[in-house]
Amino acid sequence: MSPEVARLGHVALETPDLDESLSFYVDTSGMEIVERTDETAYLRAVEEYDHHSLSLTEADEAGVDHIGWQTEEPEHVAAFAERLEERGIDVTWVEAGAEAGQGEAIRFEVPNGHQFELYGEMEKPEPPKERRSKLKNRQYDPTNNHPIAPNRIDHLQIWDQDAKECAEWIQDVLGFQLQEYYDLQDGSRWGTFLSACGVKIDLAIVQSENDDDPAAVHHIAFEVDDANDLFAAHNVLNENDVPVDGIGQHGISRGEFMYGRDPTSGHRIEFNTGSYLTLDPHWEPVAWEENDISDGDDHQWIGGIDSLKRVTY
Repeated sequence: MSPEVARLGHVALETPDLDESLSFYVDTSGMEIVERTDETAYLRAVEEYDHHSLSLTEADEAGVDHIGWQTEEPEHVAAFAERLEERGIDVTWVEAGAEAGQGEAIRFEVPNGHQFELYGEMEKPEPPKERRSKLKNRQYDPTNNHPIAPNRIDHLQIWDQDAKECAEWIQDVLGFQLQEYYDLQDGSRWGTFLSACGVKIDLAIVQSENDDDPAAVHHIAFEVDDANDLFAAHNVLNENDVPVDGIGQHGISRGEFMYGRDPTSGHRIEFNTGSYLTLDPHWEPVAWEENDISDGDDHQWIGGIDSLKRVTY
């Protein structure tokens, strides 16, 4: 059986001031610290069981270290390593435990400069006793959750100097499924929207404005229950003087969204109500053409995005 990628697992970010960034992710946005070393904090959302879905490491400047994807089975990591090496891709093995809570992994570069990681296993630590829910199928006691705490990691959006090439490579080599795509009037591809798990959009790949722009991440999205949570989050961010980069509803994916940005690092997270699910095994990708949604540049159904600022690797 061919190796498979099961889902988006985590994103590893770098920040010039770890404590200040944790103020945004924990105090303002409601994520939970699972483990912390001198240089790195590992966080997860309140409905997540895995050790972390986000890590923050203090560095000289803001950056993205890697994007982690979990394979369907642990042995698929080695199978992917063999596939990548056969294609001439340099693969770096990461020992179990080198990234806290995580089993053996590989890291490699995806066109054009994106750093991916594949791992098969991750620990599922219990919350602290005072935070643990009495329900065995729920992690954190919601009565003690931050008012806008998101549920789980949902997707991320990356920008690439040749977004179509990048998307086709990920489909061909990693086996992602095409969900939607958006072409401009000249026939060029603006965005490709892929699924690792086969039922929803996990990865959006958008064309950069300039051919020499470095690979970058625009945002990491975390799921909330409904649109009321978006307004609650917007209110909290306003109270804490945190930049808000837009609120509305996407045309592509149909997800309702609100973007907040860490003032210290510039990393952006999206509070998102989630996209539709594609349970049809014979799914036909949704094809968009320029001006199908709007005549603007951000292709939203309601509202818009106020900032395209991105953080590079």
